[in-house]
Parts: sequence; structure tokens; C-alpha cells
Amino acid sequence: MSIPAIIRSQVDPAAVTKVTRLFNNTLGDVLSELIQNARRAGATVVDLCVTEAGGMPYLTVSDDGAGIEDPSVILALGRSGWDDMVSRREDPAGMGVFSLAGRQVEVRSCARTTGEGWRIEIGSDDWESGTPISVTSCSHPFGTQFRVPLDEQWAKALDAAAQNAARYCPLPVRLNGTLLKRQDWLEGADTIVEQDGVRIGLFNDYRATRFSPSVNFHGVTVICPLPSVGEKDRNWWVRVDIVDAPDLQLVLPARKEMVENRSLVELRTTIRRTIYRHIQSLGSHRLPYEQWRGAEDLGVVLPEARPELAAWAPSRADYSSDAVRSGPLSGDNLLLVDHFGPALEQCADFALAKDGCFDGRLATPDDTMSGYAWYDRLARVTGLRFEVVKDGETFALGTADFPGLESGPVDRLDLILEISGPTAETVVISAPVAIEYDDGLCCTFEEANILLASMEAVTPSELVHLLEGVCFCSSDDRDADSWDTQHDRFLLDAQEMTTRLLLGDDAALIERLRAILAYRAQWFVPEGRQFVAVIGRDAIDIRIEPLLAG
Repeated sequence: MSIPAIIRSQVDPAAVTKVTRLFNNTLGDVLSELIQNARRAGATVVDLCVTEAGGMPYLTVSDDGAGIEDPSVILALGRSGWDDMVSRREDPAGMGVFSLAGRQVEVRSCARTTGEGWRIEIGSDDWESGTPISVTSCSHPFGTQFRVPLDEQWAKALDAAAQNAARYCPLPVRLNGTLLKRQDWLEGADTIVEQDGVRIGLFNDYRATRFSPSVNFHGVTVICPLPSVGEKDRNWWVRVDIVDAPDLQLVLPARKEMVENRSLVELRTTIRRTIYRHIQSLGSHRLPYEQWRGAEDLGVVLPEARPELAAWAPSRADYSSDAVRSGPLSGDNLLLVDHFGPALEQCADFALAKDGCFDGRLATPDDTMSGYAWYDRLARVTGLRFEVVKDGETFALGTADFPGLESGPVDRLDLILEISGPTAETVVISAPVAIEYDDGLCCTFEEANILLASMEAVTPSELVHLLEGVCFCSSDDRDADSWDTQHDRFLLDAQEMTTRLLLGDDAALIERLRAILAYRAQWFVPEGRQFVAVIGRDAIDIRIEPLLAG
């Protein structure tokens, strides 16, 4: 055999013998395809009806469109029979009826151009066998009707499948005479822009995911990755409603995804530009720097992002506990705070709050804003440590080496901040407390060294709160108690320890007993009464008395 000089694309006739595997559609797919054919035919309504014949239920799909002149196009795979205008706009591909492949189907139609009605009966095996199918004349109103047996599975799915097929379709659809609810695909959009044969709806929320349908082809909705733009306080994503864009096509035969072609690439570019133009119309924004430059590359000139950053909050040892932050801070004198670990940050935050010298200025660094002139000018806390003086010696807490001092008061305790920026400076602030704790070496909060400027510098409850942020980290082992149980036990034990450190052993015992009674026994007390108890090592005396007024 010699090698041919030229070749041409062709479809092997044997492909027809495999159509039941190429088109294995759900009821929803079938309804979508038939409704789309009716829409292309200029129908004003589609009727879905459950009927009965010979004791068997059937589903009929009827439209009042242009009808089909030539019955042979029904089983001509790839030959649609649509006129040139529909073919250019719709890319019908001649596959819609094949959604019924492998099923018994009766088709009736009457073309408006000829006024001649006809009927065919396609057996379940006829789709692949090539068996001749008789065409008979019949009386039928203008339009086309398909009738298929309604098996049990389809009967159960009919209501939901019909509603889904009709929901975003521009054509009214009735089920057993009842008009099905329709909805605008772009309902709820902040703004809608129509161009190049599509409607683009912009939404500002976080509903969209990569698994959410994003494009509506006249009622057929498909998943397609489309651009989104996230600001710090807004998230812009889109839905696209196809109006007249023949170059935007669906992958055949399933029609579940879009063809990745030049038109889709251009649509994505249009979407990005549309989002940036909408942001431009709003007057200000909080786009990351790279997104801001992306807008400029598309010809949309925006001002720099508003000088706003998230307020700084000290990190916590427990990864499942979110740091408590206030709202965003704004201004050109914000002070960025680098990461130094929970022990240093918790105690530094406590000292800074007591001093108040940086109130309203401490912000969390955000590398996505790097590049904006206002952000690059901001000063930054690049060094954080505590300086401790005890018994005439000076120690640094916050360097690689830990001094290992015992818990208790020290002679002097200062927080030292190294600040870089237009002018480097070192700021020294008197600190009430510092906690020396290495979560890589220590297992429990009892191993923390608590250094105090004085015994009155911090209250037991304040110290418990600091220890919680510095030391508490819940275990996620399978045998561990719940987070709440672990947390409650930590607070109870920490309350006893801090009370002993600050107020002495007797106060710690009383606090421990009070906490146990509050947790275990207080809910027993009847309304309007009280327990009076004397608790000894060998006896307990408990009385119940009326609650004294006032």
C-alpha cells in the first residue's frame, strides 16, 4: 500500500453504531436538548405532558416552532437541518435528537413552510442498526412533538428535571399545563454589562466556587473557569449569559463544558476589564498591588488602593483560636509589626495597651500591598524583646538564648522595639509582665517563667488571659478530650497557679474551690435560696437558707 498524497477529515459510518454510548443522557440532558431545539425553531412555548396509552405512561415534549421539513435529519448524525442564520448563531451540530439514542421514540412534526405533517416511530435498536424507518403522513399542528415511554426512574426525576431545564431558559416551559418558574441567570448582580453578544453579571460575595456553573447557554448552565478579582473587603466574580455569541461553543456531544478557544480567551479578558471598570466607577478600592497593575495593563487606570490594613493582634499558641482583631486601620502613619511568636507578642501587646503610645497604629503586614507608595513608606517593628534586670544583672528575653529566670518580681522590666523606616529608632516602654516560654521545649504552662515588674503589675485574670494566648494549644489526638473540655481545664489550672503566684497559697485554694463549686454545684441552688457550707477535712456541714434581701 502506498502512502496517499492527501487526506481529508471524515466520519466513519461505523460511528453511528456507537451512538448509544456517545449519547447516554439523563432526563435533564434530554429535556435541555429538546427545549433548545424548540427555541431554535422559534417556538413560543414548550409543553411537557405525561400521557397514557395502552396502559403505559409516556412523556411528550411538544413545541409550536417552525417544524421539521425533512424527517431524514432526525437520524442524520451531525446534519442539523437548520437554516444558515441559526447555524451561524447557534452551532446546533445536529446532535440534539440523539440525546434520546437507545430509546423508543415517536416523532410528529409539521413544517410551517410546507404545511405537511409526518410521523415516524424509532425503535430502541434503530438508532444503531440502520434499519429503514417508515415515514407516514399525519395531521399535526405546526411544530414538533416527541413521545417516549416514561420509565419509573424518569417518572421520579421528572418534576426536578423539568424545573431545572426551564429555570434559566428564555422560552416558557409548561409541565402538565403548569408554567414552570423561570429566573434571570444574572439575578442579584451588582451590575450587568452587555457586549459582544453576552451579558456579564458582576457579583460581590463569596458564593462562587470553581465547581459552580458560571455560563448560561440559553438555559443550559455549565461550569467554566472565569476570572474573579478579590479586594480586601470585596470579592468580584461573574456569571455570563449567552445572547448571540456563536464562537463561544460547548464541547460535544455532552455539552457540559466550554470549548477552550480564542473567543473564550477573549471573553476572560473582557471579564477582567469589566470588573476593573466597575471598581473604577466605585471611586476607591483595596486591590492587591499586582491586581492594580493588572488593571493598568488592560487600560483601566485606577488610583492607588486606600491606605488601609488589618489591625495587628498578637499571635496565639493554639492554631484553632483566631486572633481577635479590630476593624481595618487607615492612615499614612501605620506601624507594621513583624512576627515574633506568641510569648513575645502577647506580653508586648499587653504592655503596649497599658502604655497607649501606639494606639490605633499597629497593623499586620500585607505583602500583597507591597509596591504601593504609601505601603512601602510605612515604618515596621523589626525587633522585639524584653530587657530584664534582676539582682544587678541584665538579661534579654527574645533572643535565641533564654535566661531561665524563676517566676516572680524583677528589679526592672522593659519592652524594647526596634523600628525601621525612613528613620530608624529604638523605643523603650515599661512592661508589666513578660513570659518566658518555648513551645518547642515546654509541654505545659507550669513550665512558663513569669517575670513581673511588681506583684501588683497584673491581676490574676489578666495573667490567665496571657497564659492562654502564650501556652494553650489543644490536642487533636483521637483520644483527646474536646477542645472545650481541654480549654476549660487549662483555665481552671491557670487560674489557680496565677492566684498562688500573685496572692499566695490560701487565695489559690479559695479560688480553686470557688471555680469547682461554680462549675459543679452552683446550678443546684434553688431560685431565691442559698447554700451555706462549712467544709473540713473530716466533715461537711451544709445548710439551705432563704436568700437575704438586698
